[in-house]
Amino acid sequence: MFTAANINNFVWVTFTRANPSHDIHGVDSFTDHKHWGCKGPLIIDARIKTHHAPGLEEDDASIRRIEHLFKKGAVLEDWG
Repeated sequence: MFTAANINNFVWVTFTRANPSHDIHGVDSFTDHKHWGCKGPLIIDARIKTHHAPGLEEDDASIRRIEHLFKKGAVLEDWG
């Protein structure tokens, strides 16, 4: 699963799917001098919403066409 593969993926999914003004909640939440806080766990609703674009799917033919760019000594070697 993409999200659980590493912390970078988790952070990417969480903060690209959540709207802070609508999707962040907390147990025993409060506002103190215009600052929001909570005493219990923080809950971020990062579910896929109906207004989100569909997820990207890898195309094997496209991947084969660009693999040579990531080989040792190629221009994108460090990105592979």
